[in-house]
Amino acid sequence: MQRFLRLVPALAAVLVLAACAPPQATRPDGAPGPAGEVSTDPQIAPVPLGAPDARPAIAREPAPADTRTGGADAVVALMSEADRQLVAGNADGAAASLERALRIDARDPRVWQRLAVVRLQQGQPAQAEAMAVRSNGLARGDRALMARNWRIIAEARRMAGNAAGAREADARANQLSGEPG
Repeated sequence: MQRFLRLVPALAAVLVLAACAPPQATRPDGAPGPAGEVSTDPQIAPVPLGAPDARPAIAREPAPADTRTGGADAVVALMSEADRQLVAGNADGAAASLERALRIDARDPRVWQRLAVVRLQQGQPAQAEAMAVRSNGLARGDRALMARNWRIIAEARRMAGNAAGAREADARANQLSGEPG
């Protein structure tokens, strides 16, 4: 129980940092993204944000728009189920749902990232770091996604007692997100 209580502030920091990522304007096909995303098109009015959302940051991130055929719908459904499980405090169930999603599509960097966050919650920093690194390898230049992954890596390194490695990962995240070093 004490170990879990020590992880709570660290996890909260990761989730807050993940929520600070800038929203994407549109999907790659030019269609408007899910509600709450900001458009750079001056003819499209911004969507009001409404009441604050108490869900973890990964649960608030829109599911990826996937144009590949096959199991994309199943992956999105499993990611949504994992989000619900995580909100309910069932990290093991969320991990199982995300692992099923990876069996369907192991090339989706957002699934790897979500699983990395779950591993942090489970107190498994080495696995969290490995999964965030895997997500970065699949991110295809998505700087915001990569910056969030580096923040996960930084938190995993802090949990493992590697302060120098955490600082290095934070610097990489800041570089990708355009924040001062």
